[in-house]
Amino acid sequence: MRRPSLHSESRHWARRALPILVGVLALCAASAQAVTFQVTATVLKACVMTTPATLAFGPYDPSSATPLAATSAFTVICTYNTPYSLGMSAGASTGATVTTRAMTSPTSAASHNLLSYGLFKDTGHGTNWDNSTTGTGYVATGVLQNYTIYGQIPTGQFTAAPATDYADTITLTLTY
Repeated sequence: MRRPSLHSESRHWARRALPILVGVLALCAASAQAVTFQVTATVLKACVMTTPATLAFGPYDPSSATPLAATSAFTVICTYNTPYSLGMSAGASTGATVTTRAMTSPTSAASHNLLSYGLFKDTGHGTNWDNSTTGTGYVATGVLQNYTIYGQIPTGQFTAAPATDYADTITLTLTY
């Protein structure tokens, strides 16, 4: 048996090692370049508000010693640190104001078709919801804010005719 020559072994090794060596040299010879760039955005002031459910008082008894109360709720979310205002209109009834709102009945006689009520920011019915579109002092936290509308019908409204269709429409305005 003939033993391979040293010369043939080195050629065999060179044929196998040459591609590896070329690859290593190519890696060593490669150059790289890195750059940086900026990413920017401008966050705009934005707010979203839900619509309150119907504030339904239910049956009203003018002879009751206790005013009739009911609530409704809504939520507001604004971008962080955005000042905003919440205002509620006087309603659709003729002569109504933000301090003395009135529901009307289309089926009752003209002089007996109003039922006064109030909308308040607190459970004690002490802070009226006015129609302010500025300066109500709310500042967004960036998370959902819950608001409750506290409604109250005062006692003793005997001039309102018995009917089941007293209603009013309030416009809730979010200004930011």
